[in-house]
Amino acid sequence: MAPRLLALITAASALIAPPRTKQPTKLHGTYRLYDVVVPQGADPGAAAPSSQLSPALKKACKKRVTKKGRLRRVIRVVRKSLDVRKKLPEPRWTYVVDVECAGALAEQPGRCERLEGLTVAPARVTDTKKKRTVVVVGSGPAGLFAALQLASDGCAVTLIERGEPVERRGRDIGRLMAGRQLQAQSNFCFGEGGAGTWSDGKLTTRIGRNSGDVRAVLRTFVRHGAPSEILTQGAPHLGTDGLIGILKSLRGQLTELGVDLRFGTRLLGLETENNECVGVRVLGEAGEATIHADAVVCAAGHSADDVYDALEAAGAKLEAKPVAVGFRVEHPQSLVNGLAYGDLACRVVTGNSRTDKANLLRHPTDEALSRDSEALLPVAAYRLAADVGDHSIYSFCMCPGGQVVPALTKPSEMVVNGMSYSRRHSLFANAALVVSVATDDPCLDQTKGARRVLAFQRSLERKAALLGGGDYVCPVQRLTDFVDKKAPRQRPPPASSYRLGVREASLHDGLLPDPLADALRAAATGAFERSMPGFVGDDAILHGVETRTSAPLRVVRNAECESVSLKNLYPCGEGAGYAGGIVSAAVDGLRVARAVIGGQCSDVGAATGVEDPQDVAAVAS
Repeated sequence: MAPRLLALITAASALIAPPRTKQPTKLHGTYRLYDVVVPQGADPGAAAPSSQLSPALKKACKKRVTKKGRLRRVIRVVRKSLDVRKKLPEPRWTYVVDVECAGALAEQPGRCERLEGLTVAPARVTDTKKKRTVVVVGSGPAGLFAALQLASDGCAVTLIERGEPVERRGRDIGRLMAGRQLQAQSNFCFGEGGAGTWSDGKLTTRIGRNSGDVRAVLRTFVRHGAPSEILTQGAPHLGTDGLIGILKSLRGQLTELGVDLRFGTRLLGLETENNECVGVRVLGEAGEATIHADAVVCAAGHSADDVYDALEAAGAKLEAKPVAVGFRVEHPQSLVNGLAYGDLACRVVTGNSRTDKANLLRHPTDEALSRDSEALLPVAAYRLAADVGDHSIYSFCMCPGGQVVPALTKPSEMVVNGMSYSRRHSLFANAALVVSVATDDPCLDQTKGARRVLAFQRSLERKAALLGGGDYVCPVQRLTDFVDKKAPRQRPPPASSYRLGVREASLHDGLLPDPLADALRAAATGAFERSMPGFVGDDAILHGVETRTSAPLRVVRNAECESVSLKNLYPCGEGAGYAGGIVSAAVDGLRVARAVIGGQCSDVGAATGVEDPQDVAAVAS
């Protein structure tokens, strides 16, 4: 072929087929990084908002992202927590963060996960051909969130609460603490918000912190005044002072939704027809009354013994449930700070001059520290657990910077709990120190049937009241004397945060059955002392008795959350045996409410309008 003809053919081919070009590859996207570590000294610390994007955090993220990934920006903090494990040379902060990268990262579940899209909330139900009438019994977390879900989806809700609104309840508790006047229906156990209102206000849970219902609960709290940091903190808490304001605001929302709130109204019994629950009988300010309903959600707490009576009388099936009993142990908070942080304990600053002075006396430093200082550490907490034979022994409901309070409902009982305020600035730290009791434990009177665990709890509380001498005085014993089985010595009673007075007693002798007491002793001197050397000492004071760690009975329900023996009755929350703690009880309230409604329900979390770092994700390109 002639050279000229070949050139013409080549030119024509170039016009027909465009030249090959390199196609761009879209590699950039959004990822969630877990366990991003920032040294304690480089982090802004406890004084800074947990959502703050510090230079040290950005540097740690850049280090985690390979050169190929090319970090473009850190979008948000999803969670922040303090790691104080003993095997570490010093405490460190660990983060979960969302980042945007210009390249692709190697994905690994639980370490680096690509965020694929936005979470879309289900549409609100609009079918209200028949507005269901529902009675909710109890205004603890389970009852409040059940009422919120039900009312949001168009149900006509009546919420009855034997106790009082938090404002009046606070005054009743004040009369108990100042004048030893116990109000039978309004106290540390009964009233708006339930027993958890006067507690540490912990929002930790074992049911999955990332689940949609858990996030909905947290977002609802933020809408009603909780700090937005609870959405990112590894161990969020509100404190009693924080919970009171949130409850008042949530009450306002329920009222706007049309919920009929009846405080000072006690359940007397259930109305039944043909093995169906058709309403409730109540006693309120106007006397006895009957409220008819299509469904009854029973969300009473773990201390309402008479509610168990009413349920059993109506035909609801009850069964015994395992619990844990023991004491509330209290240490100086400065001691716990040292056990947790070692030489860094001086970096705990609460803003309370008396507490901070005590901490500096135990952990001196030349550095002038204040609440505004960087690299502060939070008030130290702990969690302990061990198995001894057939028993599990563990700390429970630990209250840093807290106080021990009377969680009783009758003058003949003595039972304690712990609480703290949002700043956790008390001189003391306390926690339940309890041992498990199975439903077939030899210490139980099996002739009591389903009530055998409940009967055991109350028997311990009556014994403790006798040891205290009455008048709400709490029996106490030094932990060293308890483990050595020594009677109280002639010396001044130990310092305690319990405000109604303490009396030294031989808690080791006959209060708990010997196998339970022996298991506690073995765990305290063994696993607990190895984990926290100094935990067992004269500074550690046992307060008797801690029994109401959970409900002693379960109101049996099926997979649809309905009683197995009484149709239209929906057992709910901690008192029914299906939750433990503020968040899990609130989540159970949402779940039960959806079971009552059936079908598609509104998303109460999305309705708050609060943006949640856990749920908001950039769409992957």
